[in-house]
Amino acid sequence: MTLHFFAISAQSPQPAQDEFNRFCLAHRVVNIERQFVADGANAYWALCVTLAVADASLPDALKAPDSRAKSNAGGSRVDYKTVLNEQDFALYAALRNWRKSVAEAEGVPVYAVFTNEQLAEIVRRRVDSLTVLGAIDGVGSSRVQRYGLTLLTHFQTALAENCSEGNDET
Repeated sequence: MTLHFFAISAQSPQPAQDEFNRFCLAHRVVNIERQFVADGANAYWALCVTLAVADASLPDALKAPDSRAKSNAGGSRVDYKTVLNEQDFALYAALRNWRKSVAEAEGVPVYAVFTNEQLAEIVRRRVDSLTVLGAIDGVGSSRVQRYGLTLLTHFQTALAENCSEGNDET
């Protein structure tokens, strides 16, 4: 069994609701737990979906640790320090720190804000607009609405700091 988490905005639920419904239709759902998080204009539904799936049908990153170890495809966990260059990894690390503080403030798991893969893609694409952010796989309009402007501001600041540090070293 695996767990998947969703946050659906109470003010504009349709995009995230559609994504959630597509997800549920594509998987064998065992249970759905839901909790309404009353946070004024930021109120949302927190959903935990339990799936019954065979381990073999999961992506490597979601497989149980023992089955990941058996996989010789190397697709278990991605080490972004080796995948990204030094400058990109510094930006990625800054985004992870930002994500952690947001998740702690909201009381949600970090991957409910953005996944590691999404953060790496934000860095690779040098995201500079909400449109580009929304084009990243798995970043729906609810995430763009909820975190987009803050993320872009933080990313552009980190990018500027990273570039100025790189210029100081030369």
